[in-house]
Amino acid sequence: MIDAETIVAEKLLNTTIVLTRVICDNVEAMTDQATVTSEAPSTGSCPPNTPHGAAWGALARTHAAVSQRLQEALAQGDYPPLPWYEVLAAVAEAPDQRMRMGDLAEALVITRGGLTKLVDRLVKAGLLERTFCETDRRVSYATLLPAGTHLLAEMRPVIVGELEIAFSSNLSVSEANELRGTLDRVRASTCSGIA
Repeated sequence: MIDAETIVAEKLLNTTIVLTRVICDNVEAMTDQATVTSEAPSTGSCPPNTPHGAAWGALARTHAAVSQRLQEALAQGDYPPLPWYEVLAAVAEAPDQRMRMGDLAEALVITRGGLTKLVDRLVKAGLLERTFCETDRRVSYATLLPAGTHLLAEMRPVIVGELEIAFSSNLSVSEANELRGTLDRVRASTCSGIA
């Protein structure tokens, strides 16, 4: 079975221009960039993949596979879906366990509209609340509630255990650190505009 992320990764390899939003550590350093790639010939045959394209495809497929594994483990434990965990974990790690909605959307690589709907569900479940900046009411925060902290504490061992299984059988701690360093370098060079 081919999943949506695999299809997207394969489509990105064969497009002419892809508009991307680059996620950087410094939000102000974010840029919109157009990436030109070769278009598949109209004869129906695909051009040979490049090593960098193959690496991107492998990364996208690996992300999809690990995400699916995490989602299945959460479902088996009767926990909410993976996006709930991701929101709760991001907010829990923020100062004062609250995060500006815009920053949360950027951190999770989700549209602001999509995040609003997701946060609405977590607010309705009593896991988060929306709070507002005292000096600028236009700025809203997602703030973790005790029930959210409790649920996160229950979900985290499931996530950690599944990630341990997915990675430790294939990567040593040193290799995992090296992989993270490599991915951080790719992201940093993308953010700075260096090819």
